[in-house]
Amino acid sequence: MLHRNPMGGLVVCDPVGPDYLDDPDREVAVGAGVRLVNVLLRFGVNLEQISADKVCRSCTDVKDAYRISLGVLTVDDTHAMAGQLESFALEFEQMREQLCSIPARQAGPAEGSA
Repeated sequence: MLHRNPMGGLVVCDPVGPDYLDDPDREVAVGAGVRLVNVLLRFGVNLEQISADKVCRSCTDVKDAYRISLGVLTVDDTHAMAGQLESFALEFEQMREQLCSIPARQAGPAEGSA
């Protein structure tokens, strides 16, 4: 809240706290980026240059306040990351095929159980 000095001098205002600089939109974007990094780390993929970047309203028609930038990747890094994710995808597909090939067991109590 602003207060005028009776002598017409400087404006006197209430001090602000750290929350004055809070940016909820950025916090949401950073949360999404952190979630992505943590999931990819489980697959051996590390996005070291990921960032949450403020969107320029006069430069683009993007509706979000922030965008997640994955950084600049070399061709070799891109191939390595893709290979890592592809190996996990193939492993998951093989596990699914194995599970689907197991005959369904009949529901109910097993023999000899009371």
